[in-house]
Amino acid sequence: MNRPLLAICDTERDYCRRLDEYLRDHLNLSFEICSFTDTEIFKEFVKEKIPALSVLSQSVYLALSERGSIRNVDNILVLDEAVSFVNEDREQEEEKNVCHISKYLPAGRIIDGILDFCVKIPGNIGNLDAERVAEKVKLLGLFSPLSRCGQTAFAVKMCEELSKHGKTMLLNFDSFSMIAEMMGQDAEEDISDLLYYAECEESKFSVYLERIKRSAKGFDFIPPAKTAAMIKEITFDRIKTLTELLAESAGYEYIILDLSEFPDGLCDILRICTRVFTIVGEGRAEKYKFEQYTKVLNLNGYDDVLANTVRCLISDASYDDLSSYASKMLVREAIVSE
Repeated sequence: MNRPLLAICDTERDYCRRLDEYLRDHLNLSFEICSFTDTEIFKEFVKEKIPALSVLSQSVYLALSERGSIRNVDNILVLDEAVSFVNEDREQEEEKNVCHISKYLPAGRIIDGILDFCVKIPGNIGNLDAERVAEKVKLLGLFSPLSRCGQTAFAVKMCEELSKHGKTMLLNFDSFSMIAEMMGQDAEEDISDLLYYAECEESKFSVYLERIKRSAKGFDFIPPAKTAAMIKEITFDRIKTLTELLAESAGYEYIILDLSEFPDGLCDILRICTRVFTIVGEGRAEKYKFEQYTKVLNLNGYDDVLANTVRCLISDASYDDLSSYASKMLVREAIVSE
């Protein structure tokens, strides 16, 4: 499979090398990356092979523009070296899809600029999906009829353990969720935005995913929708499509669904899970709630969900003990090997 080409050209050798290394390590899109520190070599290269995206220092961009040497190159992200650089030929820049970002921003901000630029590029810039697609994703659902039972803390610990075995994604469906705060990774966009983008521009799903997802403790998570009304709009069909894209386009091997009463179609979501983990309790009220939950499943024809359910008793476990408990549970249920 041919990967789209991302070309970097900057005559500052150390900067070019560091940017190349950082993009290879942190830009999780399947670009083929080529770097140049000689403007003439880059000029000759693009006569034979046109990059899907070119990241050029301001001095390189101006030198090539003056000579008319990049007339056949579109989609250029210019790394501005001047404090205030304004190109007088704005019409040409719009025609060739040229954007600007400061060269001296932190490398992570440069990646953000590349992702935003990829989103704005008209049409499909090529297959940017994961190079290695998960052969068979393991979709694990966590749901309990009990409130404040430590389910999200358990989900986080489970993700930490799973990340030791493969690429792991956590999707949380609590309203006013604290997951982003727990991970120290707040964000403006959330799962509602990702679902919208996936439906409108599926060909750029991987780009939107990279822009929206956050990473911590060895795994990735998508910031959850903020209110119950927003979560309710995330139906079973939309979750099924999203998990398929996460496996097929992004290569996730383990996807954890930390579920509440919503999203809509909860029982159908539980039905497609490889395994369902349900936190139970030993108190009278807790036992009653679980009995009512099982009755609802049975009466509505979801006895297969019950058969696939693993009961988890963690009320006496401290947060640190959850790691050991999660690890043992995953091995016992043959989700991972020891």
